[in-house]
Amino acid sequence: MPTSTKLQETFGDDVQVIFVECQNTPRDVWEAFAWKMKWMGNQALWTIERPVEIEGSGLPSFALLGIDGTVLMQGHPGDFGKKIEETVAAEIKKAKQAPAGTPKDAQKAWSLFLKGEVAAALAECDKVASDATKAARTEFVSRTGAEIDRAQWLIEHGYIGSAEELLGALEKSVKGDAELSARVAERKKQLTTPELAAERDADKAFTSFVAKVAKKKPFEPANVKEAAGIASKFSGTKTAKRAERFVALSKVELNK
Repeated sequence: MPTSTKLQETFGDDVQVIFVECQNTPRDVWEAFAWKMKWMGNQALWTIERPVEIEGSGLPSFALLGIDGTVLMQGHPGDFGKKIEETVAAEIKKAKQAPAGTPKDAQKAWSLFLKGEVAAALAECDKVASDATKAARTEFVSRTGAEIDRAQWLIEHGYIGSAEELLGALEKSVKGDAELSARVAERKKQLTTPELAAERDADKAFTSFVAKVAKKKPFEPANVKEAAGIASKFSGTKTAKRAERFVALSKVELNK
C-alpha cells in the first residue's frame, strides 16, 4: 500500500492507482483504516468494484493496465519488484506519443494535441483532411470532451479548486476552436454563480486541511475538531459533507 500511494504521488495525473476492497469489510472500517495508515490525501481511488478479476486467493494482488486497457502484469506485487514502476514509466512515455502506426500525415496533429494545443491540432486535422486526420480529429474532440465532462463532475461534487484549475488549462488549449471554447466557457460561467461562492471557500479550507493532516496523525483530537469546525462553518455545502465524513470516520473503532 505505501508503495502504491507513493507511485500515485510520484506520477500524479499520469497514472491512476485504484485500491479495491475485496474481503467484504464495511466501508467505514476500511476507509477509517486507510486514513489511520496515512494512505489518503492523494489522487488514488478506493472502490469495491473490481476493474479486473484477481487470480487466485492470495493478497495483496494487483493488475497493471496499459494505456489501451490491456493487462500488462498481474499477480503478487512482490514478484515484480521494480518492473512495476519501470513499466508504468514506459506506458506514460507511450501515452505522450502518437499511437503506434500513426500515418505520417497525422503525426503533426498528434504532436500538437499531446502538447496540450488542442485547437491547433484540430486546425491541422482540418488542413490536411485525410482519413487519418479525420479519425484523429474525432479522437481529440472525444478526449477533450471527456475532460470538460470531468470538470462538470468536479463542480457538481464541490471540488471547485480542481475544476477551476482544469478549466483554466482547457480554456488555453482550446482557444481558437469555437465549439470547444463555448463548452469550456459554459462550465467556467458556472463557477461565477453566487451559489458556488461558499462551496469554493469550503473546498479551499478542507483541501488545505487534508494536505496538512493526511501524512501525520489524521485523527488526533485537534484535527477532528478542526474538521468539525469546517463542517459547521460551511454547513449545506458538499465539502461540509466530506468534513463530516472525516469526523465520523475518526470515531470508527478498529481492531488492534
